[in-house]
Amino acid sequence: MTKRKKLSAIVLALAMLVAALGAFAGCNKESGTSANEKYPAYASGKHMWIGGWDVPLNTLEDYQMAKDMGLTHMFMDSAFAARDTEEYFDQLRYCEQVGLKAILGHDTATNNVDGSQMSDYDYTQFAAVDMINLWDEPYGTNFKEVAERVDKAKEIYKTNPDVTLYVNLSPNHEMFSGDHSNDIEGYLTAIESTVLDKIEGRRIYSTDIYPLVTRGGVNAVATSWLHTMSIYAQHAKKNNGEFHMFIQNYGDKGTTRDITSKADLTFQINTDMAFGIDGFSYFTYRQSLLGFTGGCVENNVSCTPKDAYWWAKEINGELAAWDEVYMSFDWQGVKPVLGSVNLEEDPDYFNLAFNGIVDPLTEWQCANAITATQDTLAGEFKDADGNYALMLSNYTEPTDQLKDEVSITFKKANRALVYKNGKRTVYEVKKNKVNIKLAAGEGAFVIPLNV
Repeated sequence: MTKRKKLSAIVLALAMLVAALGAFAGCNKESGTSANEKYPAYASGKHMWIGGWDVPLNTLEDYQMAKDMGLTHMFMDSAFAARDTEEYFDQLRYCEQVGLKAILGHDTATNNVDGSQMSDYDYTQFAAVDMINLWDEPYGTNFKEVAERVDKAKEIYKTNPDVTLYVNLSPNHEMFSGDHSNDIEGYLTAIESTVLDKIEGRRIYSTDIYPLVTRGGVNAVATSWLHTMSIYAQHAKKNNGEFHMFIQNYGDKGTTRDITSKADLTFQINTDMAFGIDGFSYFTYRQSLLGFTGGCVENNVSCTPKDAYWWAKEINGELAAWDEVYMSFDWQGVKPVLGSVNLEEDPDYFNLAFNGIVDPLTEWQCANAITATQDTLAGEFKDADGNYALMLSNYTEPTDQLKDEVSITFKKANRALVYKNGKRTVYEVKKNKVNIKLAAGEGAFVIPLNV
């Protein structure tokens, strides 16, 4: 063999080796998996919507930066431009130019002490407009006014039936007075009958719970988070609605602590996904003008990102790599798992937040058992073909930096597709059992297979 032929043979062999390894890209390299195995492909065309609250500075470059972070939507307000002015319309034009969808607000929140009025302007002449935000966290005593806004909006936008009418609901029932203030269940039932039932098309259950707190100088997770979120998730499921949560990305210099790492954000998102969210929004995108800390970008200097911008950009990119898979499944429920480390220290250990979950699953349909070293949430999902999946979340305070190892005993499986940090890995499942490691703030979407 000549040197040229020998070199060609070596190059060909290397190319074949690379191709063979490529077939295993994203796969666990344990024995028993095969490059010839076929795994389900999910192409639902559905994606999570990711919003930002608090508009960027009013320049095209600042809106491009928001899009580059991976946002799909921006909540619009009049912080930098009065409503129905050319400067305000510029914001909508910027959204269109960079590919962001706009959620138009009316600067109305809680009990509307400022007396803000709803605009009569038809904003759908701007292509970026996707939703009309009628009210933020309305009090029970304002439900009638919110319902009137629904009627008014339906008249304004009657020639644009695709526009979505949206109300961000409140998690804090204690703040309300009147007949709807007894609890979250009562609040939701009342606003469904007076407001949401009047909305045609997409029915969005949206609320904001900011769970990362500090108490006595110690970081903690608010115990009310899972209780409230479970009620919202159940109502969204029962009424064929979408579920949207705001993600804490601010501090109030009091009990709501600052976001200090990517894990602080992923902990919230993965936990919310265990309850079946269809979308989430960062509160805030631009640092608030209300004295809050945080945000993804500065509030007084154009195109100036903070650390949270880069964390969020990485997270959004990871989700975009596989959210079509997640969105092909419907949420069935969630079941908490107490960590073995805690139970070994105290056999009577319990997690107060877990106890607050309303109507948790009594069992998983795809698994006989799930154990974990740390407290863990395991939400269960089902696709159109009857296949099940699990969304796991390491439910420990992120700054504690506790590692979690989850052991799943499936009912029948020899493989598992595991989506974690934007990457798919194929695990070999031996005797129906697989172990998955989760760092602080991490989660994993697990689809058991029998191939």
